[in-house]
Amino acid sequence: TKYRPIASIPFAGRYRIIDFSLTNLTRTGISNVGIIVPHSYVRSLRDHIRGGQFWDLNRKNGGIFLMHPTIDSEIGKGNLGNFRSNLEYLCKSRENHIIICSAHLIANIDMQSIIESHEGSGKDMTIVYKKIENDIKAYRGSTSIILDETNSIKRFGMVVDSEERTNISLEIKIIKKELLIKLLMSGVQNGLIGDFNKFIEHNIHKISSNLYEFKGYAKFINSTKNYFNVNKDTLKKEIREELLLSNGGISTKINDTPPAIYKSDSKVSNSLIANGCIVEGRVKDSIIGRRVVIKKGAFIENSIILHSCIIEEEVEIKNVIIDKSVIITKNKKVIGSTEFPLVIEKKSFLDG
Repeated sequence: TKYRPIASIPFAGRYRIIDFSLTNLTRTGISNVGIIVPHSYVRSLRDHIRGGQFWDLNRKNGGIFLMHPTIDSEIGKGNLGNFRSNLEYLCKSRENHIIICSAHLIANIDMQSIIESHEGSGKDMTIVYKKIENDIKAYRGSTSIILDETNSIKRFGMVVDSEERTNISLEIKIIKKELLIKLLMSGVQNGLIGDFNKFIEHNIHKISSNLYEFKGYAKFINSTKNYFNVNKDTLKKEIREELLLSNGGISTKINDTPPAIYKSDSKVSNSLIANGCIVEGRVKDSIIGRRVVIKKGAFIENSIILHSCIIEEEVEIKNVIIDKSVIITKNKKVIGSTEFPLVIEKKSFLDG
């Protein structure tokens, strides 16, 4: 995230993380989307989203909007201050309800069923959650929801490794627009800053709430380790089909690249290879982005390589995340650990 927000980090070879939230929203017919941008590193996000045409958001009425802080002192302070700076966007919108979701959640969700649950409940807000009984460590630091004996929200907490099971907030909420504006105005008057989800949770006792349980695959990208592991999950057929193919698939920016070329000496197993690649070496248990060149004798295992990299002859790569436009010259060994994969910055030149 040194050069880009989490939302625009490449995922599974051909997508960006924000593609999941944008697709989840727009496939239900939502045509007015605002993206809260808490800092100034947005060039890659702008380049990916363009005018929103890949999600049918390039339109006269509605469309896609990047919501920046309006004063420099609010940059990096969290999305509550950014909401405050962009209240006009909410006030001018014609919609009666607002869907709030995270740009760093990897999940393929049928939002229509959540909308129907919200409308049927008659409540002011619906919160989407997931029951977790295994792999608690993957959700470390996420918001947990503690329920009372009537399955109503008692309070919110934070996931710790010692828990055996818990309910995770997926940071998806549907809330009445008038109530949201009222809460934001209250926050402005009290000088509050920070994370908007935490602000809502702090005020939960003032809001009648409905809960919706999501039972599919859902993981947050909030660390290098999670990014590595969630990418690797897409190598599992059942997870890949759910994430990338169900509900009509995930929309992303179109890149007009030709199919990958596999030379006679290449050998690929249990890997995702994106369009535009030229593979002469061996690839195992890895994800390779667009336009990557893997030359003869190179061996890549358990790694993620983003687009436009060149891996030269006899290079060995294992347990590594390589950002875009990296060149690794002949006969180099680049090896990390499965617990802490090595990260190579973009546009690096490894020679010597």
